[in-house]
Amino acid sequence: MRVAVKVLRKGRFRALAPPVTVEELAALHERAALALLGFGVTLPVFLAPGHLSSPRLSDLALVFALPMIVTRWRRSGRGLRGFCLASVVLLLLTPLLQMVRIGQTPNLPDVVFWSRWIAAVVAATAVAHAVVTDRRRRRLFFLAMTAGAACHLATYGLLEVMGRAGLEVVGLASPRAALTTAAAQARITTVAEHPNAAMALIGLAVPACLAASAKAMERRLLLYLGAGVVLVGFVCTLSRGGTLAAALAILVWLIIRMRRADGRNPLEFLILTCLLAGAALVDQVMGGVIDVARFAARFDVLRLDENISGRAETWMRALGFIANHPLGVGWSSPQELGPFRGLTVSHNGYLFMARTVGVAAAVGLLALHVRSALKLDVFAPLAVFVLVMMCSEDLTQGASFIFIACLTAALAFRRRAA
Repeated sequence: MRVAVKVLRKGRFRALAPPVTVEELAALHERAALALLGFGVTLPVFLAPGHLSSPRLSDLALVFALPMIVTRWRRSGRGLRGFCLASVVLLLLTPLLQMVRIGQTPNLPDVVFWSRWIAAVVAATAVAHAVVTDRRRRRLFFLAMTAGAACHLATYGLLEVMGRAGLEVVGLASPRAALTTAAAQARITTVAEHPNAAMALIGLAVPACLAASAKAMERRLLLYLGAGVVLVGFVCTLSRGGTLAAALAILVWLIIRMRRADGRNPLEFLILTCLLAGAALVDQVMGGVIDVARFAARFDVLRLDENISGRAETWMRALGFIANHPLGVGWSSPQELGPFRGLTVSHNGYLFMARTVGVAAAVGLLALHVRSALKLDVFAPLAVFVLVMMCSEDLTQGASFIFIACLTAALAFRRRAA
C-alpha cells in the first residue's frame, strides 16, 4: 500500500494519493470538521425530516469535530485549556446539583441539553485555536459559515417553489415553519422556527465574511456579499435585532480600520453606490412591488415602545425567577417551574442561560464575550454580533448558537489577530 502511495505521489496523479500517516489523517479530518461545522451552524438541516425533535446538522458537526481537541490540546495555550476544563467541570457539576436540590432524576431532554453544551465547549476550544493560529483554517471555516447562511436564505426562495411540505421532506423546513403574520407583518421561517433565530444565523454572514479573508479588497467584496445576505434576510424575517447586530458588527470593523489608519478606498464607495442604484433600478423594473409600509411598520415608534415595555417586563420576571434559582433548573424541570413553565421566554440569551445553566455560567460567558469584543481585531465583529443577538433573544437553545456563543468565549483568550 505504501509503495503504491509513493508511486502516486511521484507521478502525475499526485493529488489522488490517499493520506497514510496519522498527521495527514488528522489534518484531513480537521479540514472536513471545520467545513461541516461552519456550514451546519448557519444551515441546521433536520437529519430526521418531519420530526420536531430531530437532531440537526449542527449536532452532527459538533460530534464530528470533537476529535480535533486531541490534536489541538497540547498546542493550545494555558488560558484556552483552562477555559475548556473549567467549563466542562461546571457543566458536569451544575446538573448534579440541580438534581440534588430538585430531587429529580435526569430525563432525555436534559441529557441532550447538557451534552450539547459540553460538546460545544470542547469543539469551540479546538476551533478557536485553529482559526486563530492558521489563516487557511480560518478562511475555510468562515467561508463555510457564509455559504451556510446563503443557503439558509435560499430556502426562503425554495419555500415559494416547493412549499413547506416539500422542504420538510428534505429536512430544510421545520414542522413549525410558516409564513406568520403579527400586526399584519408577514415573517417567514424555514429551518429555524422563529424569525429572530433565523436572522441570527443568516446575520452571521457579516462577521464571517470579515474574518474569512486577510486581503483588504477581498474582505470588502465579501463584506458587501454578507451585507446583501443580511438585507435580503431582513426582507424575509423582519428581524430588527439581527439587522442591528450585523450593522454594529460592520461599524466595529470600520472603527478598527480607522484605528489602523487604513485610509478610505474610493472604490468601495463606488461599489456601494452601484449596489444601491441597482436595487432602485430593480424596484422600478418590477413596478415598485416592494411593500415599503411593511418595513416601516417594524420601526413604528408606538410598536417599538410596546415591544421594549414587553421585553422589560419579561426581563424583570426572569430576573425574579433566577434570584430564586441561581443554579438554574435545566432544560425541563416541570416540578420546579410550576406555573412559570408557560412563561419560559426570557428575550435574552444570557437570562435564558442563567435560568437553565446557572448564574455562574451566564455571567462568565457574558464577561468573556465582552473581553473578546474589546480585542478590536478581526474577530471583534463576531463578538459584537453575538453580544447584541444574545441580549435580544433566547438563542442558547439549539446547537448552532450554543456553539457560536462558546466559540466567541474561547476566542477571548487569543492574542490580537490580523
